[in-house]
Amino acid sequence: MENTPVLSADASWIEIDEWAIQIRRQIHRQPEIGLETPHTQSVIEAALEGLGIVHSRPITHGVVGHLGPREGPAILLRADMDGLPINEETGLDFASEYPGRMHACGHDAHTAMLLGAARYLKEHQNQLKRPVVLMFQPGEEGPGGALPMIEAGVLKDPEVTEAVMVHVDSDLPVGVIGLKSGPAMASPNAFTIVVKGQGGHGAHPDKGVDAIVTAAAIIQACQTLVSREQDPVVPLVVTFGTISGGYRENVLADRVTMSGTIRILDPAQQKTFLQRFQDLIHHTAQAYRAHVEVTVNPGYPALVADVTFTTKVGKRLNSVLGANQVRWLTAPSMGAEDFAYIAQRVPATSLKVGVVGSGSQSGIHSPNFILNEGAIGVGARALAAIALDSGS
Repeated sequence: MENTPVLSADASWIEIDEWAIQIRRQIHRQPEIGLETPHTQSVIEAALEGLGIVHSRPITHGVVGHLGPREGPAILLRADMDGLPINEETGLDFASEYPGRMHACGHDAHTAMLLGAARYLKEHQNQLKRPVVLMFQPGEEGPGGALPMIEAGVLKDPEVTEAVMVHVDSDLPVGVIGLKSGPAMASPNAFTIVVKGQGGHGAHPDKGVDAIVTAAAIIQACQTLVSREQDPVVPLVVTFGTISGGYRENVLADRVTMSGTIRILDPAQQKTFLQRFQDLIHHTAQAYRAHVEVTVNPGYPALVADVTFTTKVGKRLNSVLGANQVRWLTAPSMGAEDFAYIAQRVPATSLKVGVVGSGSQSGIHSPNFILNEGAIGVGARALAAIALDSGS
């Protein structure tokens, strides 16, 4: 893009990086869960206010900022801001001050990346050829904040025509950004199964209906949906995460409750697979003379990254960060993202920002997760570069 600053060589990034890291640590100390993120919201709003960036609250704890011209096709840059119900065990100086809460998925870093990009873009606002929408979203880990913000008009006035999100990646080194076009992340579908048998004495199982044996048969049967009914080159995951039932060693269990998740990458499969899943459970329970109740809650849609837009983003990042720093990912993630709701409406893509480096440890969603903070500057530069690209 003509007249665009050379981002990697711009001296102002040194100050921006340190500023963004301090914000990240402030947010990390006080993680918040779900849609209730008032402290994080206040930190973001204070930062935007200090930068002179116009901002608003489309939902109670969601924040949207605006840069550049107010008319014309806009690009949306999105960061999520909520933590997880995990007890932090990192030992960091800025570890969570709240027992049972932790930024174990890097959303604190995502917020810092977007604020870093916002500060740079504000300093170079005269270079912006189109509106830039800064979306700070709560509730990504559940119950979901993207859809409420869409319904509140985040994609309108100005009209958003392209969108980008960032997410840390604990499989990539610092300095590297991964891109995946097409199906990129799965749809998560939660389920609960209640098996009802008939209790009795453990010494006389023939006089009852063993709910534990039935539950075991259901678990085994459901795995064959993946191993024997699914195209082996199309990813699909069925995970049973909890199981509970029974009273003691000599009592036939009359009730077992199980829960889990089904991860589906192909949107066309969702309806038919979920129905087949339920049918198989009912037939298996019937074969064991038990009754069963199945509840399936479809989750976020699969995230499909627009091929044309992702290719354009890759070329832009190659020119700014260097070809060796951009990695095209061959496999999708079976994780989930409610950014998928945005990707259903406008061409969108996800930047996987590598965080593995000095001091990093473990993977995301772990109580020991530590990222290399050098990733924050990389993510901020990438977002700023994409926003400054006119597409011409």
